[in-house]
Amino acid sequence: MHPIYPLDLNFLNRKEAIAAYLIPYKGGAVLVETGSGSTVKELSQNLWKYGLKPQDVTHVLLTHLHLDHAGAAGWLAMQGAHIYVHPVGEQHMKDPEKLLSSAKRIYGDKMDFLWGEFLPVPVDKLSSVLDQEQIVAGDLVFTAIHTPGHAEHHISWLFEDTCFTGDVGGVRMPGVLYLRLPLVPPELDFDKWRQSLTRLSEIGFQNIAPTHFGIYEDAQAHLRLAKQILDENELWMESTFTNEKPIELLRELYMAFLNEQGTKLGVGEETLKTSEVANPSWMGADGLLRYWNKHRR
Repeated sequence: MHPIYPLDLNFLNRKEAIAAYLIPYKGGAVLVETGSGSTVKELSQNLWKYGLKPQDVTHVLLTHLHLDHAGAAGWLAMQGAHIYVHPVGEQHMKDPEKLLSSAKRIYGDKMDFLWGEFLPVPVDKLSSVLDQEQIVAGDLVFTAIHTPGHAEHHISWLFEDTCFTGDVGGVRMPGVLYLRLPLVPPELDFDKWRQSLTRLSEIGFQNIAPTHFGIYEDAQAHLRLAKQILDENELWMESTFTNEKPIELLRELYMAFLNEQGTKLGVGEETLKTSEVANPSWMGADGLLRYWNKHRR
């Protein structure tokens, strides 16, 4: 078994909110996820702790293109890394203008502060990956598993007995089995998400490594809970959205719903705050409303 090192990118000075995962090998190192463009300094410092430089990263495996997962991919490509993405995301990595324009509509003048610079990836440093395709780096073998639901272009990466689940496996903070699901717009799809969780469960790996945050040895229990949370969120949506409400109220109600779930499990205030940084509840409310208007209204 090869060692896997979670790199804490200290997003917004919040520990254990966003991770990249480092797997060194004889010829260099593989990174699963990159974090945002605003955390490249922290990423470099983490690499140095393991005696590595950014130039030592040869392969970057992205779960999807959201800014907290792929924001530093272009920067790493400039250091020499090759970037691997879902086919649907390939064009956005070559030319991220449309992706960034969409994000700016959401984040406004906080865009640069939150996410930093999102650089394009040169064509010769970019490859799309099919479902079940394997990426080999030295003696390391990673298998791509297409897992839509959170985003249509989402990949989970299977490596030995560990699966890097990006956002489709949910958001989990160390120390407690408490999950939130990032139900963000515009591609939330409950049915596809449920199918992805079932597919991951059937593979039977032992360890699960969500980007938010850490590696856990109870993958099957984690995935069962993720399915339960998905169902609970869908039921909450159906009971709450039947009467039209302003988005500001929906955001308040959804945050209260999530915090109530955590409080019932004895989750502490700091863990709830970190979960909110990693997975803002207002984006979940927005994603649910978009889904409701598109599929259920």
